[in-house]
Amino acid sequence: MRTAFIIAGMWLISLLLPQTGQGAEPAAAYYPLKPGITWEYTVVSSKAGTHKITIKNLPARDLDGKKVTPREWNTGAGVTYYLVAADDAGVYRYGEQKSETAEPVVATPKVYYLREPVDRGTNWDIATRMGDRQVKVNLTVDSIDDEIKVPAGTYKNCVKIKHEGEGKPEKDHPGLAITAFEWYAPGVGLVKSLVTITDRSKGAQAQETLTYQLDSFKP
Repeated sequence: MRTAFIIAGMWLISLLLPQTGQGAEPAAAYYPLKPGITWEYTVVSSKAGTHKITIKNLPARDLDGKKVTPREWNTGAGVTYYLVAADDAGVYRYGEQKSETAEPVVATPKVYYLREPVDRGTNWDIATRMGDRQVKVNLTVDSIDDEIKVPAGTYKNCVKIKHEGEGKPEKDHPGLAITAFEWYAPGVGLVKSLVTITDRSKGAQAQETLTYQLDSFKP
């Protein structure tokens, strides 16, 4: 469960697409898919302490006529493979695998990490799961020119994405709410994320905050 929450915090969130927006890069410029790229993050949780996540792009492959890039997520507690693709609307999660050879589970509908045009005010909705709860999230481009400093360096012209989501109560689980901010640097990808998860139970609010920061980036 804890690993699922940590991964869900990164909505986480290249293949150049046509230029859109007013001065912003296309969506795929903020979500590079070139094989071999590796990201290392430190995740600090108010409940679970500090963790490390390593993400690596594997060689692209064809699935049902669609070119997808497997991303290997190593949380230290296990490895998951997220299949990422791009189309004219943006960059999205095609599906996931529990192992490199497991049968892919296709995400339906598509879960977009970034949508075109990458410009202030662009917004879209996704449905995802956090643990065993379904959560509907609205994403909005807040800014396209933020400067962010993290251990890996200082990045300019970052796109800032705001997330606001709600999960309805399911069986014995109370409702859940999420608020998050993500920053993507052109040519690099996600460099920082701030996540607040509120688990509502019998009138009380149990809250967890998570901070993700890029430690290293190997193009």
